[in-house]
Parts: sequence; C-alpha cells; structure tokens
Amino acid sequence: MGYGREESPERNLDLIRYLQSWGLREFRDEASYYQWQRSILSEEELRDLGRLIEHRHGGEQVDCDIEFYDVLARPDLVPVLYSQRFNYFLTLGSSICSRIPPANRVLDFGCGVGILTSFFAQQYPGVEFVGIDRSSRSIEMACLEAEKRQLTNIRFEVSQVPQYQLSGTYDLILSTQALFQAEREPGLPSRSWRTFQREGDFKRQEQLEIRTGLQGRLNALLSALEPVGRMIIFEKTWNLGRRIFFQRALGARGLRPISAPIPCRYWSLDEAVIDGPLYEVSRLSKGESSVWNEEPYREPGETLYRCVGLSAHRMGLELALDRVLETASGIHSRMGSWIFRFGLWNQVLVWGFYENSSGFKGLVIGGEEDRDLLHHVFETIKQIQEPDFERLVRDFWGHPANAKYDSAIPCYENHHSSAQNIYEALPSKHIQQESTFQNGEGREMHIELGATKSLAYLYWANTFDQRQLVLMDEERAHILKAYYRESLESPQGPPA
Repeated sequence: MGYGREESPERNLDLIRYLQSWGLREFRDEASYYQWQRSILSEEELRDLGRLIEHRHGGEQVDCDIEFYDVLARPDLVPVLYSQRFNYFLTLGSSICSRIPPANRVLDFGCGVGILTSFFAQQYPGVEFVGIDRSSRSIEMACLEAEKRQLTNIRFEVSQVPQYQLSGTYDLILSTQALFQAEREPGLPSRSWRTFQREGDFKRQEQLEIRTGLQGRLNALLSALEPVGRMIIFEKTWNLGRRIFFQRALGARGLRPISAPIPCRYWSLDEAVIDGPLYEVSRLSKGESSVWNEEPYREPGETLYRCVGLSAHRMGLELALDRVLETASGIHSRMGSWIFRFGLWNQVLVWGFYENSSGFKGLVIGGEEDRDLLHHVFETIKQIQEPDFERLVRDFWGHPANAKYDSAIPCYENHHSSAQNIYEALPSKHIQQESTFQNGEGREMHIELGATKSLAYLYWANTFDQRQLVLMDEERAHILKAYYRESLESPQGPPA
C-alpha cells in the first residue's frame, strides 16, 4: 500500500515560501540565530521563557506543558521561537505531505498553532482537515491564520485527549511529537549490558504506557480511526529503548507498518539531528502478521573514526603490521609526495592511512562492515584530479595547519551501537580490570579495561543501549587507565 510517495521539489519550494510567510527564518548557525533572537526579545522575556522550559520538564506535566505552548502562541513570539524548527518543519512537512493521499478526512493531533496543518490543507483543498490541541492560545492563533489564508477545508478545536471524546472518524490521523512527549523516559531496558534484546515484559510495558500518558492518547486516537484508516506518526524514538517501547504499544493494538519507517534528518540551527523514525501504520487484517524491527539502526559509515598526528602515526604503524591490502601514491604540487595505504586488521578493523612529505599523517579506521565504503574512498583517491584530491584530504582530516596533535586523542573511538560488534570481535582479548554495577536508576552498567594484541582498549556499555569503545596504542595505555578510574567515580560513561 503506497500513495504519493515522491516528494516534489516544487512542493518543497512552496513549503519554504509558506514557512517564510509565518515570519520563520532559516538559520544554520547558532550565533546568528541567538543574535537575532536577542534583537527581538528582551532579557526579561528570555529569562521567563527559560523558566518555562525548565518548569515544563519535557512535557510530562500537563499544566506546565499547556502553559508553555500558550506562551509560544503569542504572535510576536512564533517567528522567533519556531525559526529554530525551520528545518524540522521542512523535513516533516515534505515527508508527510506526499503521504496524505488518498485520505478524505484528516485529523492532526497536537497541531499547535497549525503551521503544518494549514500547509497540508492548502496543498489538498479537496481534503477535510481537523486540527486539535490542548493549548487554547495555540488554537486561537491557528484559527486566525487559517482565516487569513482563506482556507475553507480546515477547522481547529481545543481538545485534551484522552479527557475529551473525539468527534467523528478519520481515514488518516497525523501525530508529530505529540503522542510520546516524555522526553526523559528511556523506555524499555535490554536484558543485560551484553545485548540489545528486550524481555516480553507486558506488565512493565503497560506501566510505562500509563505513566507516560501514551495509553490514553493512543487508545483515544484509535477510537477515531476508521477500520481501514492509516496513522502517520513521528515521535522522538531514535533511542532504541524508546523505539521498542513505542512499537510494542502500536503492535499490541494491531497496528503494523505499511511502508518502511524512515529516520528523518534535519538541522536544528547548527546541529544535525537524526530523529524519528516516521511511521505509516494501519490495523492488521485478519490472518496478517507483522514483525517490528527491534534492532539498532546503523548508519553507513557509522563506525568510521578519523585522527591525525601522533595518534594516526602510532595506530597506522600497528595496523600495517597485520595486513596492507592496497597502496596508492603520487605527487601533489602543494602537498608534496603522498602515499595512502588501505588495509584490514585481524578481520575486525578496516583502515586507510595517509601521509605526505610535508609531515602530515591522517588515519581513518572503522569496523569491517564499512569495508566497502572505505575501499570506495581508496579507489576515489587513486583517480581524482589534484584540486579534488586536496579537497578530499581536507574533508577527511581538516586543514593540515589546523591539525591537533594532542597526545590524549584516542587512536579509535566509537559511541554507536556498532561498538559492541567491534568489541566482541577484538582478537585475543585480555581483561585487566572490569566492573558491573547498578547506577540507582535501574541501569546495569559495565566498564572494562583490557588489551587486544598490541592495543589497549576501554569498553563501556549499559542496558539502555549506550556503547563506547576506545582503542589506544600500548605506549598510551595509561590514558585509558585514567579514563577507567574516572568512569567508576562518575558512572555516566567514560569521559568524552
């Protein structure tokens, strides 16, 4: 089942112009945004907003949440505060808009001031849209904007689901960051620090659904969804514990994905955000079955790590002792003679080591799963022209003049779930010190210091999917020992 999946460049331009018509501006750096914000809002207003944000606590307290969004609905504040979410609106708006057909009646749950709801109504004048939100000030502004834009196929209502009964039924329900707002809730823990798998703990699942308010909101929306209707949902569920908890709540109610869930990437000022995923779901038909993906998402190139100078030199020498697969060399008019080696270390790590006659040394290293990607880089280096070669080197390791030669910089570091795969595959591991303990919040944590061949390693893991692997050459193993001691004193993970 799939309708209108292609995102239109023309629609994206329409959305950009539409967001600008609200007074929203796109910023790619934090300094420019906050300079603009301070030129519009007084110091007192900024302090009041800061207090509101702190008081709100991520949406868990209903009254604080309503008060927060009531304030945000001030006409003079909307452009300033929602400009931080310009790329969020652009990314989500484009992705959702292409999935609205063939719906005839659409409910937008948690519509806020109606920024995206009104855009959808503008794009599909033959579709009826209803936006609901528990902030009365937000609904007031949404109504004024829809009237100003002469949208006759949309209406907005104040509704505090699940306290109020939803009127009517819908063949499509939209919800973006409104169903599961408890941002500090980590979700379901794994069985142990060694695995990402969860127990089938139905009691804990239900308790979490009640505590976060997900149970009441989801049940209320499902009561308004037509039997063959769809839901498009986007929540902050990139964290695996939250994602599994949320997916199990959907699955327990007979909902299944009808298109591949999509992780959404967008900019929040100068920070790249990967969030979601965006789900499109409907009820299971009789006899159908569906399996939700409960594995960690892994991005291409996730395992890759780059370092320069002393760290690159020492690690490069160690890696080259095992297996160099291919070598390329040449002469650059400004960078001098150069050599790039591509290799594999103990069937675990792939690496590329670059050095030139000017004394610059750069290393890129990753897990075996990124072997093809790194080999593609090697093949590219052999073939590209001089200006592109220089640009590629700088993209990978920065300008040589700005290279940092800090002796404490690790030879390799991985903060992703893929760190577990590499840790488990390390050859001839010798554990020197280890500790497994509870942190008082129900999290089991493990930290381990050891040696693998001629390298030192530090590994840290917990039952909420955090992983970290650090590798050092033997000469600097004392740095990892210091990390180990600090981590035991402050068990939130090794120092970054």
